[in-house]
Amino acid sequence: MKLIKAEEIEFFYILPEDDLIKEETTLINSLVIPESQNWYNRRLKGFASKQLIEIIQNGTDTRLAILGINIRPPLKDNYDAYQTHCLFWTNKNINLKELDQKIKDDSYTDEDFHSAVIAHVQYAYCRHCRNKYIALVCDDDIYTFLYIPIAVAKHVSFREYSDKKLDMIEIGRCPNCNELIGIYVARFFDKVEDGN
Repeated sequence: MKLIKAEEIEFFYILPEDDLIKEETTLINSLVIPESQNWYNRRLKGFASKQLIEIIQNGTDTRLAILGINIRPPLKDNYDAYQTHCLFWTNKNINLKELDQKIKDDSYTDEDFHSAVIAHVQYAYCRHCRNKYIALVCDDDIYTFLYIPIAVAKHVSFREYSDKKLDMIEIGRCPNCNELIGIYVARFFDKVEDGN
């Protein structure tokens, strides 16, 4: 795991060889954090499985990252909360093994992260055929937390930052019936059987 800064965001980049299940259990278990505004497309009950975490950590187009989010709770001062998210590269020509080495050598650039979007694992529910899937979903709320301070400092709209990232992912279509699901799905993993 290495602290880096890319596209003006500082975060911990998690390398495939990092044993995060042992080292950072609490943060890794938060991989399935945000509740969706859409009641059906809600977070997983419990934590992501070790197997799913390893698939994401070792993917050809995914890596894990720990981001610091500045939180403003009621009646308290601001504080940083750390959350684990997934980086998903929309450019299929990316070689993440080469990027891992660049991270280790401190030779990476912003261009290496240009096609990466921040995502999290959650349920994706199709209202048409009623199937439910475990999916990797683009996290549009995180861009608000990350880019508002940068946008304010530069006197620009944070939407300039967030919209360019969200435009890289299309609204998901159900793998079964091809109807729109209504959320930005980067990848579907597994269909969830009834009762889960």
